[in-house]
Amino acid sequence: MRFSIIIPAYNAEDFLPRCLDSIFSQEFTDYEVIVIDDGSTDGTAALLGSYPQLKVIHQENQGMATARNRGLDAAQGDYILFVDSDDELMPQALSSLAPHLNGEDIIGFGTRILNEQTGATDDFHLSNHDTKQYSGWEYFNRHRLEATPVHFVCIWQRAYKRNFLEDNSLRFADGLRRAEDDLFTTMAFLHAQRVKTIADCLYIYHVRPGSITRSSDPKLDADSWSVQQTLADTFIPMTGIDKTVIYRVLASNYINHISVKGNTLTHPEWHQFQTVCVTPRHRRLYSIARTSRALLRLYLFIANLIHR
Repeated sequence: MRFSIIIPAYNAEDFLPRCLDSIFSQEFTDYEVIVIDDGSTDGTAALLGSYPQLKVIHQENQGMATARNRGLDAAQGDYILFVDSDDELMPQALSSLAPHLNGEDIIGFGTRILNEQTGATDDFHLSNHDTKQYSGWEYFNRHRLEATPVHFVCIWQRAYKRNFLEDNSLRFADGLRRAEDDLFTTMAFLHAQRVKTIADCLYIYHVRPGSITRSSDPKLDADSWSVQQTLADTFIPMTGIDKTVIYRVLASNYINHISVKGNTLTHPEWHQFQTVCVTPRHRRLYSIARTSRALLRLYLFIANLIHR
């Protein structure tokens, strides 16, 4: 089997049919679809029962990370595709992707961004597309900090070789409801030996008001902080790799965390924060933060005004 398509679904009855229809209308048929019903309280479970071609897993509500892990445990395809229940695959997505697969650990592709409020679309083609294959860490260092309309860590913009994930025990951190992509993607690129991209837009990302990535919640913020600490604990002691980019990512995350007014999360590990500050700007912000969080917020506010 060529593809396993994993879809976590929580209270998704309003948009899941659109997602599934985009998959089952594909001309390429060598795939399986695994939907994990994450404890839905609406009509999602009944809806899934009307699709006999699905492999359905029901679980108590545990979040997207755990749901995706259940899907990975059940998957049998050569390559894994993750699709969110409110998104779609482009027509011909699978038939366009299949000929490009030649044993790569990870292969990336473009995304069509659809604003549900306005109906506007924007095609994001990977500007870094070429025929060269990279190691995962080389690719991460080249492209992680690029400003793009689709965040680098979004897992649904890539296909992953299942044996690669299994061999490196790559799974999502159970229980996380935010930033699970950040941790998974970073570790996947750390281990990947062969990475390639194609220019085609294969995925339709629906931007909806109130989605989990665009909402603020103390518990979700705590998940983001947990991921930050896991990455810091993993990479700071590591030797033998270029850590410039991951340190810049971690430094920015520390600054974002401690500059939030009223943040009641665990205080930052100041030694770790200092260690990852490898640029003059980050070292300056670290010094300001150690003096006063309020002063840091004021400094960042003025800096944003100046650069508008």
